[in-house]
Amino acid sequence: MAKQLLVVGLDIGGSQICCVSGICNMESRIVRILSAVAVSCDGVKAGAVIDIQEAALSIGKVFEETEKIAGGHIGNIIVAVRGNFIKSKSSRGVANINYSNKEITQETINIALESAKKQIRIEPDQEIFQIVPREYILNQQRGIQNPVGMEGTYIEVDVHAFIASSSNIGNIAKAMNSVGVRYDSMIYGYLAASDILVTKEEKELGCLVVDFGGLTIGLVHYVNGIIRHTDEISDGSDYIARDISHKLRASYSVSKKIKEIQGVAFVDANFKNEEFEYKGADGRSKRKCDRFELVNEIITPRVDRILYEIKELIEKNNYGDEFLSGGIIITGGGSSLVGLTEAFEKAFNCSARTGTPNPEKILGSNEILLNSSYTTAIGAIASNFSNLKGYSQRKLSRNSGILSKVSKWFEEII
Repeated sequence: MAKQLLVVGLDIGGSQICCVSGICNMESRIVRILSAVAVSCDGVKAGAVIDIQEAALSIGKVFEETEKIAGGHIGNIIVAVRGNFIKSKSSRGVANINYSNKEITQETINIALESAKKQIRIEPDQEIFQIVPREYILNQQRGIQNPVGMEGTYIEVDVHAFIASSSNIGNIAKAMNSVGVRYDSMIYGYLAASDILVTKEEKELGCLVVDFGGLTIGLVHYVNGIIRHTDEISDGSDYIARDISHKLRASYSVSKKIKEIQGVAFVDANFKNEEFEYKGADGRSKRKCDRFELVNEIITPRVDRILYEIKELIEKNNYGDEFLSGGIIITGGGSSLVGLTEAFEKAFNCSARTGTPNPEKILGSNEILLNSSYTTAIGAIASNFSNLKGYSQRKLSRNSGILSKVSKWFEEII
């Protein structure tokens, strides 16, 4: 029987925490998603923990619910993080192959990766939590993805490293420790999501993954099959709702519904203009707005600003928007805005699509797989079969099970 591992992916998002469980078949390298739980959390903002008690409460809730649904022993917990406290750097490492048969082993690879890590300069309050090999160069031969078993005398590795504020990482760990949960590894959330959304062909042609969140937008740019650039901007779909709230003098909850029901990111021939009614900020008075006015004067300026910021960022690196033959793949909660793919196509003069997990590798109910809120946590689970796993390895003794620890914690705070 194939070896199976029950894995949990925990996504520390903009204003919510998502927890997805799945079974990893180590032989077929297929992930079967079992459950997904998401709770809003006042203890996190844009990926950072701002209130440990509140964050711990939400983490406790999602883990308790996850283990009840999964009905099994959790073998691995992978945390996906993002936020402006994370930076990325490139580096290179080398290793000599001193074995008599000149065969490259995993030990050789580890030496090269450790060499690359040592070349990265970080501040005293920072730590490297993940290093991703982009390509290996064996005896000057480039483009090698898995050199184990090959022969040579000298190997280099080109890596993309993710560096975070130690205090931010520590606060996530403290919130989890409060409910008796410790993660096994930590990965960059935007990269975890993009890895299950993009095809090999799209990576080879050159593509951009846009994770359109509420408070932040993550970018992962692939060129010639490998990661060339990752970045993040402080903008997102929540800002569109806030703009509507200010302009129409409505509550945020009402403005969010207006955006979802009446809003579009791109006006095409099928757009129908009509007047709609909504409640004012006092919750009682009725107000009216023209749909074209909503789109033209409120939504479009914000979308145009976001598109400009993204375009400016990718043009600053050496691989600008001319390397987008594979198109743009959009995910995240904000990707549901009608007309967003068309807006990207017009701005970048390339194809755009909404990303969904690779159906050949990720199985589960469409209710979970097609909900972009869970994509990052699903990607964290799937990282078991990729080279995305990072250096951070903090093990948890689960002798009494997560559920019993979380339940005990809830009893203590009530």
